[in-house]
Amino acid sequence: MENHINTKFFFKVIYILKRLTDEWGEHVITQFIPGFKMGYIPVFMCIGTDGISNNEVARELKITKMAASKILKELYALKLIASEKDPLDARSERIFLTPKGKEISTKVKESADGLVAEYRKVTGDENYDGAIDVLLAITRYHEEIKIKH
Repeated sequence: MENHINTKFFFKVIYILKRLTDEWGEHVITQFIPGFKMGYIPVFMCIGTDGISNNEVARELKITKMAASKILKELYALKLIASEKDPLDARSERIFLTPKGKEISTKVKESADGLVAEYRKVTGDENYDGAIDVLLAITRYHEEIKIKH
């Protein structure tokens, strides 16, 4: 068996990229609000301006309702989100960003946009867009095989 380090091994690259972007985020994002974790970002940014239900968060991010609820509870504790009864379904609540949440959301988006601008400088626009297209195609592939099994 050959023993060598494959620097282009897909899973290794994804793992390292995830770790490095989490480190970047922990450094950049926590300066806006202490206690904010990178794991909150997908849920937090999923809420948007129109509000969303816990079930919609879970479905959109492909996580369990329990996982979505746990993160939402922590975002409530940070006073970044609030909820109100859904006018169309009294059994459901809509989750919204608070004014403080909107402020943090803007800062997070600006920071992420800045990082993407740096990525584009490093890779070029065409390569960056191509990389995103490839990752989306791989994601769709996994969604499709999950549905079939």
